[in-house]
Amino acid sequence: MRFYEILNKDKKRFPNKIPFDDMMRIIDELPDQEAYVSTKSMELLGSTYIPRSSGAKQAAPLITLDRITRDVRLRIERQRNYRPLVLGDDETLAEPTFYSIFDNNVLAIMRNSGSSPGASSFREYINKLNIISDGIELIPLVDRDALRALREVKTLTKLHVAVGPDVSADVFGEGNMIAELLRPARRKLGNVGIEMSIRIAPKGQESESEIAFRDIEALANSDAIGFVDKAEIWYRRMEDGRAASFDLLQEAVAQSVDVDLDDESNQPTVLSVAQGLAVAYEDLYEEIRSALHATS
Repeated sequence: MRFYEILNKDKKRFPNKIPFDDMMRIIDELPDQEAYVSTKSMELLGSTYIPRSSGAKQAAPLITLDRITRDVRLRIERQRNYRPLVLGDDETLAEPTFYSIFDNNVLAIMRNSGSSPGASSFREYINKLNIISDGIELIPLVDRDALRALREVKTLTKLHVAVGPDVSADVFGEGNMIAELLRPARRKLGNVGIEMSIRIAPKGQESESEIAFRDIEALANSDAIGFVDKAEIWYRRMEDGRAASFDLLQEAVAQSVDVDLDDESNQPTVLSVAQGLAVAYEDLYEEIRSALHATS
C-alpha cells in the first residue's frame, strides 16, 4: 500500500480536511446509470464501506473502486482441462483497489494487483463526478532521504529493478524505460518474476544516464513504486563526484499489508483491508509527517 497527499487542482494544499463522509455519501447515492464512470484507461465502479465497531482493532472507512472488465477472454484450467469463464448476462469481472483518507488529507491506497485502479484512477473518478469543487490532484509521499538522494544524483551509473509475476508493464506509464523492457518479457515468458540490471558508463553516455534517471525519478514519485520488489540505484554524486548507492524502495512511504481473502472470490475482505489500512497509517505515522513536511 502507498500514501499520497490530496491537493487542489493547482497542487496547493486545501485549507481544511477533505469531507470524506460526504464523498462516501455521494458515491452511495449515485443512481445505477451514473455509477459506472469511464476514465482515460478503464471503467470504474465505486462503493463504500463504513466499519462497525471491530473490538480492539481499528478500522478505516473505505472507498472501493473496481475496475470493470466486460470483454472477458479468459479460460479456467484444472489439471490440463480447460473451460471458458462464463459470466451471466448481467455480470462482469471487477478488480478492486481500496482507498481511505486520514488527517492532513493523506490518502492511503491498497492495490490487489498491478492492473487494478491506482492513484490516477481515484483522481479521475473524483474529478469526473465533480465531488470536490474544482477537482483534486495527488502527489505521492516520499521520505526526505529519498528526495535528498535523488537531488544529489549527477550521473546515474546503474539501476536494479525487480517486479513480481502479477505486475503489468502499464503500471510504469507509457514510454517509461522499465515498461518498454518489461513488455516483451511478458509477451514471451508470461507471468514470471523479472529482475533487470542496467549499467551505464559514467563517461560517454550522459544522455543515456539522464534518460534512465528521469524514469527512475518518475518511479520514485508515482504509485508504481508500490509494485516493485527491488528499486536500487548507483550514481556519482553532484557534490564531489564520488560513487554512492541508494535503495528507493526502503525509503518510500509504503508498506506491505497481509489481509484475509474471501473464500469464494479470493479477493481481500473489506474488514481486513479497513483494519490493515488503519494499522499501516499508525505504523508509518512519523514517516508520513516527515514526508508531508518535506513537500511543504
